[in-house]
Amino acid sequence: MTSQAPKHPSELGDPLRELIRLVPKPGVGRAEIEQLAERSGWLHFRSIEGGEYIPFEGTWVTPDGGAAIHWIEDEANGVHYLAVEGPDPEPALDVLRSELDLYDDASLAELFDRTRDAVALMEALRILGVHNWGPFDPDHFALFRWAMHDPEPLVRRVALTSAANTRWPEIEPLLEHLREHDPVPSVRDRAATMLAALRVANEGSES
Repeated sequence: MTSQAPKHPSELGDPLRELIRLVPKPGVGRAEIEQLAERSGWLHFRSIEGGEYIPFEGTWVTPDGGAAIHWIEDEANGVHYLAVEGPDPEPALDVLRSELDLYDDASLAELFDRTRDAVALMEALRILGVHNWGPFDPDHFALFRWAMHDPEPLVRRVALTSAANTRWPEIEPLLEHLREHDPVPSVRDRAATMLAALRVANEGSES
């Protein structure tokens, strides 16, 4: 009996609607994900080697076709994370959450509480931006808004970029304010770029 070829992830559903992101804590890397996929019986679909601006991506599909699990190493943004999509993602999500040490709302709050310098704050903001691919979260929105008023321009740039990655429409007024009023030209330019990208993304998801 031959094994069935894994379905292409595009056959599993609408990724913009169903994509769920999970960010592991330090100590979880590509090797741990590959081992977990093997133990779980997930079928390797493909691996895409990254480049300067292209992240590495490994993709597995559950045998029943219920979910595709992507491991993404986004070096440009400094975050490695999992993305799960498909018509029945919960079994795969249960495995990931039980087997891996992942950030959740409580541990993210602790991460921000522990930040003592700009470098740590920017790392926390990047993780927050990846974590919040889903419904609007007023507490996390408040963290983005607070960081956009940081005295360090680079922190403000990271904050607005990470906030825009959530695709929340509520972020638009914050970006508009920075575009018009931030004292640093590079921050204003970045806000304009991310605002335009956010609007295009949201228009596409509504069509």
